[in-house]
Amino acid sequence: MLEQRVRDAAVQLYGRVGWAGFTIDAVAREARVGKSSIYLRWSDNTALLLDTLEARIDVPYDVDTGSVRGDLLAIARSIFALLTGDAGDALLRLSAEGRLIPELAPRWEDFMYGNVTAMRNIAHRAIARNDLPANTPMTLLLDALFGGLLMHCLATPPSQITKLARESDSYTEGLVDLVLAAFIRPH
Repeated sequence: MLEQRVRDAAVQLYGRVGWAGFTIDAVAREARVGKSSIYLRWSDNTALLLDTLEARIDVPYDVDTGSVRGDLLAIARSIFALLTGDAGDALLRLSAEGRLIPELAPRWEDFMYGNVTAMRNIAHRAIARNDLPANTPMTLLLDALFGGLLMHCLATPPSQITKLARESDSYTEGLVDLVLAAFIRPH
């Protein structure tokens, strides 16, 4: 399908060259389609990239497994899969450029707002179930989990990303357990 081919090319190109090199010409070359085919569906490079990112960057924000560990694992696995998948480099680019480029800022803000809201909902449910202490610092919980996922992916050489993706369950379980232990243990 043409739309899928264009989106595949768009996410790969943006991940490699960023916003400065993301043009309709470049996407058309990468996808091996005519520019007019792209313009029939998307009005410009901003519309193409935002639509592609919306389609490719999906996190289950409404997770409720009944346990804080299960909820955090579901979110962590989803984000880890994004970071190690075909949209991983694009997501990393968006994390940097989304803060600097006005056209991309709304998509980055939506992604972050969705993640923060989901994590806060998970933590509030966990507190209501007495799975987490009432004084759990939400920002630290978020930073510990997302920071661990991000740093693990950033520190892994590109040649090892496929292996990292295969071993993601053991890593995400260990990270979630470590984060929970830090917030549950008595101080």
